[in-house]
Amino acid sequence: MKVMLVVQATKPKKRTAEQKAHDSMKYWDKRQKHESAVYRKMFSKAQGYDFDSHFEKNQIKKKKLIRKRDNCLKLVDAANKRKKQAENNYKKAKDKYDRIVTQRIDLSNKLAEIAEHNTGWKNEGKCAIYRSDGKGEIIYISPADGESENVSSNITSYPVDEGAPYSSYARVNSKGATVAGIIVGKDKADSYRKWHMLSQWNSSHVRLTYRGDFCYKHYLIANMNNDYKNLRDNIEVSLTFQFVYQAKITTSNDSKHHRKSSKASKSVAGNRNKKYTAITIKSGDTLWALSKKYGSSVQWMARVNHIKNPNLIYPGNKIRVA
Repeated sequence: MKVMLVVQATKPKKRTAEQKAHDSMKYWDKRQKHESAVYRKMFSKAQGYDFDSHFEKNQIKKKKLIRKRDNCLKLVDAANKRKKQAENNYKKAKDKYDRIVTQRIDLSNKLAEIAEHNTGWKNEGKCAIYRSDGKGEIIYISPADGESENVSSNITSYPVDEGAPYSSYARVNSKGATVAGIIVGKDKADSYRKWHMLSQWNSSHVRLTYRGDFCYKHYLIANMNNDYKNLRDNIEVSLTFQFVYQAKITTSNDSKHHRKSSKASKSVAGNRNKKYTAITIKSGDTLWALSKKYGSSVQWMARVNHIKNPNLIYPGNKIRVA
């Protein structure tokens, strides 16, 4: 009886920002060493031509040596520019890597501090608020009136095409959280110091991490309320947070056509492709059917053609489909 062993290929793990920064730093370190070696080699070669030309009596050979020396000096200048560029890129990559490592260590220290804080009963409470970059202190709130989390979505009120994915007609609008409770301080001044720290984060729109019954890392303070009640050392507050999505900006350049443009006219999204396909809408056409035919999403066609209601298009109108 034969036993077959099937080995399933595992998907490689996605590189983290720290790994990418480390790889970039290693790459530019290697490049700067390579360009430095090229620079030294070409400079030594140019010096050899210059030395020979001083002792060469034959004028023809001397001119050839001088010409070779001048050409070599041009290569020296080019190698020197590449060396300096590689050194600058290495410095930038190293600074970025050091920042990421420092931030990771700071965040690890924050988690360790919160874990130690939560081991025993603390009057400060177990709801922790701190900067998402790991800097600064941790502000604790005792949620006397509880914590709440809310999510809202925008969903179309129009009928959708039969068979169309509902994801084309709905999207998450906002995520938020509210915590109401007490900031505990050693005295009244300490409580107000913590409150003013939260106010500074709010004024500067600092990205915050909230850890309580739930945890989010991309919160901004949307609303703050301080109730001036007769509490000896503490203050009663309520905070509302708004979740902010992070999107990666990508650029696309046309490799076939290089157009010169001023800095003011450049777009963040890169050069726009002006080639497109437009058709005239016929009776019975729907955006869903056209999206299947031309390979464009309903959302894309509605956005490009300024269609407010994706379920309502008129025969005879021209529409861009790709």
